[in-house]
Amino acid sequence: MAGHRRGGGPRPSRLRSVRAQLLAPIVVAMVGLVVLGSVQTATSVAAARDAGHARTLSETAGSAALFVNELERELAETAALQQRGGKSGFSLVAAQRARTDEAASRFFADAADAVDAAPALATPVRVAGSNYGQLHFTRQSLDNGTATMVIVTDIVYGGLADALLSVADAVPGQIQDTELQKTARALAAMAAMEHYSAVERDLLRTVFGRGNLQPGDLGSLSQVQGARAQREAEFRRVATPAQLSRYQEELHGTDIDTADSLSASARNAERDSSSLRVDPDAWFVAQSGVIRRVNIVTVEIANALATRSDQIAVNASRLAWTTGLGTALLGLAALAIAIVLAVRTARRLNLLRGAALQVARRDLPDAIGSVTAGTAALAPSVMDSGQTAAEVTRDIAAVNDEVGQVAEAFGTVHRTALRLAGEQAELRVDVARMAEVLARRIRTLITRQLRLLDEFERDETDPDALARLFALDHLAARLRRNGENLLVLSGGEPGRPQTTAVGLGAVITAAASEIEEYARVEFQPADLAIVGPVVGDLVHLLAELLENATAFSPPTEPVQVDARPTPEGAMIRVHDRGIGIVPARLAEINSRLAVPSTLSSAAAGTMGLHVVSHLAARHGVRVHCRPRAAAPSRTSCCRTGCSSTSAPCPRAAAPTPGRSRPCRHRPRDRCRSRPPSARRSAATSRSPPRHRHRYRNNAVPSRSTSR
Repeated sequence: MAGHRRGGGPRPSRLRSVRAQLLAPIVVAMVGLVVLGSVQTATSVAAARDAGHARTLSETAGSAALFVNELERELAETAALQQRGGKSGFSLVAAQRARTDEAASRFFADAADAVDAAPALATPVRVAGSNYGQLHFTRQSLDNGTATMVIVTDIVYGGLADALLSVADAVPGQIQDTELQKTARALAAMAAMEHYSAVERDLLRTVFGRGNLQPGDLGSLSQVQGARAQREAEFRRVATPAQLSRYQEELHGTDIDTADSLSASARNAERDSSSLRVDPDAWFVAQSGVIRRVNIVTVEIANALATRSDQIAVNASRLAWTTGLGTALLGLAALAIAIVLAVRTARRLNLLRGAALQVARRDLPDAIGSVTAGTAALAPSVMDSGQTAAEVTRDIAAVNDEVGQVAEAFGTVHRTALRLAGEQAELRVDVARMAEVLARRIRTLITRQLRLLDEFERDETDPDALARLFALDHLAARLRRNGENLLVLSGGEPGRPQTTAVGLGAVITAAASEIEEYARVEFQPADLAIVGPVVGDLVHLLAELLENATAFSPPTEPVQVDARPTPEGAMIRVHDRGIGIVPARLAEINSRLAVPSTLSSAAAGTMGLHVVSHLAARHGVRVHCRPRAAAPSRTSCCRTGCSSTSAPCPRAAAPTPGRSRPCRHRPRDRCRSRPPSARRSAATSRSPPRHRHRYRNNAVPSRSTSR
């Protein structure tokens, strides 16, 4: 229900509503949850990305080891063909070259993805690609006999194998996972061990074939065996217990012992030249067995690396999705629960608010109105939900929570307010009735006093005494008007009915006759008449305005009254020349004139304004004060839609000098006959009257004998 805010201020911010205050902690917690979930999700996504990169790098390391193995086998087949001479066995070399090229294609495909994941691998991959580009020309040279095996082994095949091992050694440094990093190092170490075993096989095969040592052969052999021993020590340091156990299990057997003994005999050739009398093919077969066993372990480690990297990548991806979806679902669930609770609480509070407004706007005014009117109490009004305010309050209080307790407390306040409002209304009605009774009694007494004064005035011929009687008569008329003011404020009728239209000049004259400074009132004639039912109250209303104008303006300045017709009826203006009123006070007065107030002690100080507002509201008359533009004075405007009539305003003769005085009564009063001319002449000859009229072109209605 709109419009219930005090002072008509703006609507409260939605951020200050109960719903917003209930949702705020949940939203803050949810934001924190979303932030933490986002961080966790980002961490999981990063872990999944690293796992994906690790999988790519692991595949690159495995393909590099496979490429080295196939390259060493091609070198062995090529060397065997060169030693045998001729073209016998070339098909074996061609088949091995095809396997080497296939391994190369796989390696460079994996290396391209690895470079995207780890740009640091770009240099060793580029070197390997450059060396592999020379392999085709080298093969042709070997087939044509234009190149020797020594140059080919050292430069082309050796350079390509070293480049591939550099790639395998660089891969572990680009992997974040510690377990995968160690496995990749173990794989690189096994690939290097296999390469050095192949180099040792080719070197000793040549030495055993010659039957003697060339300068530098033992140095090269020692260098190769030292490098192999170093990589084996690295493998033992980074390998897992399972990998180390598998390595020891695989590199154990007769062929391993045979290869070790033949290699040891080559190292003792300087002391015993007969130790070089070894069948080269026997050595080749024994060392090839060692290489095969090393390759088996290498392949197993490569497969284990690929499998573990796939598993980590899948787990990381699954964790990322689970974290993201879990965070989103948890946040949505928390938000949904918060919204449901907030909407439920806000709806109950809105219902309670609607019930409070229903009581304040309908139930209490209806109860007070029924007491004031003296009718039976009305049934409680029904809200939009089809329930009364009491029923809504009981339903809310049925849920024993904080809102229900507030509803229960409001129900108690509701019942107490209705009881107190009824009692206050009854008390106000009693006071108003008492005031009305007292006002009527006072008016009856003053009416009797006025009748006595009329009798005294008719028998008095002394001008001074007559003037004093006129003053008492006028004071009694003012007392009667004050009694009628109390009657109006208490809701009673003054009891001055009028049925025929009366000229506006007579109405203003009658109003002026009821104030003390009637002689200062000047009226500009207007051809207007007032309908009968409005005359009595309009005279009373104008009397209050004229008394206010004369009281708050200089005693030497006149109070001017003018009137003119308007489309709605007529406008009567009362002009005074007071010191003026500040705008705030003027606005307060106009608001008091616009809205009638009840009888209270506050009305005593400004009774005239309250009486004017009541009389104006009774006949739809609009009264307001405004400053004049010409001077710091005030104009009271009275606009009414009930005052115009097509009948011309009746005019009377000008007032007669002498004892004539403004009439205190309404135009409905019967005019009494004037005193005999002799008496009037005698009175006039003694002294002039104290008060004389200043009304122009208006007759003063004569006094009535009945009041």
